[in-house]
Amino acid sequence: MTPTSAPPEPLPLAERTRVLFPGAYAWLLTVGLPVLARGVRAGPRLAALLALAALVVSLLLVERRPDLGRGLGIFGFVGCSVLTWALLGADSSPVHLDRIRTALGTLGWVLYAFGWGRVESPARAPAELAPGAPLVARSRLHALGLPIVGFAVLAALVFEALAFRVDRAEHAVLAHATATACALLVLSAGSRLALAQGGKHELSSGGTRLNAVALRGAVLAVLVGVGLVWAALK
Repeated sequence: MTPTSAPPEPLPLAERTRVLFPGAYAWLLTVGLPVLARGVRAGPRLAALLALAALVVSLLLVERRPDLGRGLGIFGFVGCSVLTWALLGADSSPVHLDRIRTALGTLGWVLYAFGWGRVESPARAPAELAPGAPLVARSRLHALGLPIVGFAVLAALVFEALAFRVDRAEHAVLAHATATACALLVLSAGSRLALAQGGKHELSSGGTRLNAVALRGAVLAVLVGVGLVWAALK
């Protein structure tokens, strides 16, 4: 019996969002916005588009061609971004860059690196496979999964758009950091909800669920209170 290789396991939606969203955020702040400035030549803009294309294509290829997908997402995306900065020349020096945007872009690059670190390459098929019945996929994404993911992505974009409306520099750092954290949490929760649709889940008691979020709710309440006091004092 001739061994046949099993089809690659689909990359979970949560893993895609952990890579795509931080990568697009870092690209926008550190690559996209600089090349949109007036007077920038066509070379840097072309390199920036190639970087964005490498990011998107890498997530499409990582399932069937994991080595090519990871190489394109890491070396291709980062390499084209570095090429963009090199072609910008003096315009990309720290003297001409906004410090807040640079700091937030650095955070995006860090999250992008962690995102690729969580994406595991599928195990390679052994040389010989034992005969047996073909494995059936566990489940498919429920029809309600796509609207949930769309809503999560839209909410994340709204958070980021609201952060850009903050004009004062000392408040903008906190606004962008908070917006990024909220966007990542919304995307993570949306992915879990989308994958959980169509299955049977037993809900725990109300007291157990309340205790599970008590600490996070208390920390959030304290942060909101500190922010309101700070805004009042300013």
